[in-house]
Formats: sequence, C-alpha cells, structure tokens
Amino acid sequence: MAAMDRSARTGLPLWRAFLFVVVAGFSAGVAVVAVTASQALTPLLLLLALGFVGDVIRVRLSHYSEIVLRPVFAFVALWSIGVPACLFVGLAPLVTLGTVRGDLVRWEGIQAAAREAVSLWIGLSAQGVLRSAMSQVVFLQGVGGAVGQVLGPLAYWVSTLVLQAFVVHGREGVAYRSLALGLSREALPHVLILSVAATTLGYVLGEFGPVAMAAAAVVLVEGYYPWKLVGEQSGLLLTSLQMMAQAVDLKDPYTSNHSQRVARLAVWLARELGLPEPEVERIRIAALLHDLGKIGVGNEIIRKPDRLTAEEYRSMMKHSEVGADIIEPLEILGDSAAMVRHHHEHWDGSGYPDGLVGPAIPLGARIILVADAYDALTTDRPYRKGTNPRRALEVIRANAGVQFDPDVVKALERMVVQREAG
Repeated sequence: MAAMDRSARTGLPLWRAFLFVVVAGFSAGVAVVAVTASQALTPLLLLLALGFVGDVIRVRLSHYSEIVLRPVFAFVALWSIGVPACLFVGLAPLVTLGTVRGDLVRWEGIQAAAREAVSLWIGLSAQGVLRSAMSQVVFLQGVGGAVGQVLGPLAYWVSTLVLQAFVVHGREGVAYRSLALGLSREALPHVLILSVAATTLGYVLGEFGPVAMAAAAVVLVEGYYPWKLVGEQSGLLLTSLQMMAQAVDLKDPYTSNHSQRVARLAVWLARELGLPEPEVERIRIAALLHDLGKIGVGNEIIRKPDRLTAEEYRSMMKHSEVGADIIEPLEILGDSAAMVRHHHEHWDGSGYPDGLVGPAIPLGARIILVADAYDALTTDRPYRKGTNPRRALEVIRANAGVQFDPDVVKALERMVVQREAG
C-alpha cells in the first residue's frame, strides 16, 4: 500500500512504473550490445539524448498526422555507428517515453509504435538497397552514396504516411487515395527538410565530431520548437472552442451532441465529394463550431417548446454572424469563419445572413447546411419527433436546387443508401 501511495504521489501508477523499469532494463541491454558492437560510446549517448529530445518535438500537421524529429537522429546513428545503434536511438525513446506517457497501454498507441518500427525497418532496407544501386550508376558515382543517404529517411517518412493513411482508411472508411494525397501535401515540405537535415548532421558528425553535430542539432530543434508550440496552442484553442460549442448544445437537451453529429456527417459528405483532406479538416472544424454563436441567444428562445415568433427567429438568425465574428480573428482556423457565417445560406439566395446564391456560397457551408438539416430532421425536437433517415432524405431531396446544393444532396443520398445496405 505504501508503494502504491508513493507511486500515486509521483503521478506514475505502480503498474506503469513497473513497466517502465522493464522497458528501461531492456533498453539498457540493447545499449550494451550497441556500444559493444560499435565502440562509439560518446556519439551513441549524444544521439540517444537527441533522440529523446526529438521524440518530444512533435509537430501536429492535422487531425491525423504529425512529424517527429527522433528518426533524424536514428539515421545519423545508422551512418556513423551502425544498424544496432540506429535501432536503439530510433526505438528506445519511443518505447520509454511511450511507456511513461501511457501510450503503450492503449491499442492505438501500440499500433502507432508498431507503424514507426515498421517504417524504420523500411527506411533501413531502402537505405541499403538504394544507396548500393545508385552507386553502381556510372554518372552517379561519387554522389550516389550521398543521394542514397537522403533516400533512406525519405523512405521512412513516406512509409509512415502510407501506413497512417491505411489505418485511417480502415477505421473511418476514408477514401485511401484522397487521404494519402492530403497527408502527403501536408507533410512533404517537412519530409524533405528533415531528410536533408539527417544527411547534413551525419556529414557534420563524421567530419567535425560530436560537438559540432550537437550544435547543428540544436539549430534544428530550435527551428522546429515553434512549430510544436503552434500545434499545441492550436489544439488547445480548438478544444476550448469545442467546449464552448458543447456548452451551447447542452443549453437544450434536444440538441445535445448536435455539433459532433453534424461534424461527423459533414466530414463524410466532404470525402464523398472527393475533397482533399486538409479541406475536409477545415470543414470538420467549422461544423463543430457552426452553432457557436448561439452562446449569445437567450435560453428562453433556444429551449422554447413551440415554434419561434418572427422576432425570436430574427434573434436566432444572428447566431451565424456572431459565431463567425468569434472565430474570424483566429488565422489558424483558415476559412472556417466563412463557413460558419454562411451555413444558413440557401442555393436560391433565400437564406441568411447575406443572401448568397449557388456557387457563391462556400462549399463547406453548403455541406454543413445539409448535414445540419439531416441531423435536425432525424432527431427529436420539442415540437416534433425525429423522422427516419429515408424520410429525411426525401425532405432534403425535395429542396435540392432551392435550399440545398444538388451535388451535396446526391452525396447524402449515397450515404443513406450505403447505411441501409449495412
């Protein structure tokens, strides 16, 4: 009991502390093997320390992907020491910090660690094959090895993206090609930069020694640290806004979790329309926040069990402008503010607040309008019971070209048919 109390005070549960000791012992064993094989203790320990730092520097690119600096130092270990050192620097921080964070006791965390291990193996294999092959090409002799070095980490990051896209495709039914292209567009600049950075650090270590390499590594870490902070702050900001939107939903028991349902449906429709993943992500955010402006609408209006009067309806109509005004100053949300502002515009121009017509309405807003209407029709409200999906589709289809974008309605129809088919 005393041990458990001490563990609780330190914030590390007893079972996790035990697992950490086991993992640390295993890592130490691997270290002994690596050092014995390489006789390069100083570079190995330096690269291991940088590997731990690199595991902490995680730059979130989107809802589905992030870039980690740890593999940079793993590949430097490969070129300067050997394969055992590469595996040690690449996997020991992942396993150790993953255990401390609790990632490796969750199935998703185990999957992520396995993907990184497989990607590292692919990078190692590609490194040897490509470097050897390119060195045999006459006009590449002398530079083939250097180019092959860049291709090793490049193969690692590409395989990481491919495996991540495969997992999300299986879990959420996302179109694989669209997802893979979206993830690639987000990550490509970082992949190229870090692949070249790994090669450069390897060269500096070989030519100028560990101290010079450490100085160059500090420059790399400092360059990426602001990206890490921006990603974290963006995540915290979005979480805060989502909590506000959830609070709005909870003002009315009939609309509890409405924003989450609309966001899920909007994402499905956006992907069905073949939109690239970064745009899908912006639509998801806008859908989560589409009713944020209702925070300024009185509870007596939101909870009214009867239909609204004309004056009450005018008050309710302001919510799209208020919501857009709240998030518009936040540049990290991109064009989500425009989607929130216009998610009640109608295809024929009869909507609000600006009476936009047809394609002048942002596509994300058109998608959110259909998702919002479908959820409203299929859930209970104070003045009526929710209808079934087929009937809701008929109502929306009857207003295609009037209230709704016909193409988005067709996408909704495909979704309903697929769900009915099981």
